[in-house]
Amino acid sequence: IKYSIGCWECLRCASDSKDVDQTPPSIIKKTGESVDKEIRCSHSIPSYQVILWYKQDKHKALKLLGYLNLEYPNIEEDVKGKISFEGDGRQQSTLTVSNLTVDDSAVYFCAASQHSAAEYPEVSTKTL
Repeated sequence: IKYSIGCWECLRCASDSKDVDQTPPSIIKKTGESVDKEIRCSHSIPSYQVILWYKQDKHKALKLLGYLNLEYPNIEEDVKGKISFEGDGRQQSTLTVSNLTVDDSAVYFCAASQHSAAEYPEVSTKTL
């Protein structure tokens, strides 16, 4: 699946891929709690070394949170301190969302890519 067919279309179509797995399918938390490494993404694509994380809010806007290139996280400036992730982009990553507010209620997507975050991911999945 090529990403050029449109961001949402690619994510929707690729969510059934067996190459990328994201768990759990949903999480329910209270305001003030944290999602501490509970959202997990893994892939089995040998040549891919990047895992990207996205958030889709209630308005359906898709926002890049950052990416993990090999073992090096690159978090977008406006979510630093709120979002963190760790792991190895060649295999797996976990996402943490700290001190939850109503604005954190969203669909969180992970995607695997062969390239940097400036390129388009080719396979992805999601957690509600």
